[in-house]
Amino acid sequence: MSRLACQSWHVRPVSAAMISAVLAFADIHRDLGGGRTMMRLSPERAAKADVILLLGGDAERATDVGLVWNDREDQLIRVVDDAALRETRLAAWEEAFDLFEADDHEPEAPRLCA
Repeated sequence: MSRLACQSWHVRPVSAAMISAVLAFADIHRDLGGGRTMMRLSPERAAKADVILLLGGDAERATDVGLVWNDREDQLIRVVDDAALRETRLAAWEEAFDLFEADDHEPEAPRLCA
């Protein structure tokens, strides 16, 4: 068998339904200059019923998809898939929350100074 047939896919590829959902329901718009806009779905928007009904299990995955839209030509320029960055984003938050965990250390005895 080829190595591609044995490869396990960790992330589903971007589908046409995900691209259509981001175009229709995007609530994050960032101006990139030159008449271009980056469009994304926020996690809060992806959790809404209309997006879940449209995408099903891919609703969370759609938050990783960004679309670069050309406002002058009214056309899609690029599909940006940030799924590979998801693990690094979660790891950064986990490290931040680890800072706030209470350690079960005994307090040091007060020292007397003269």
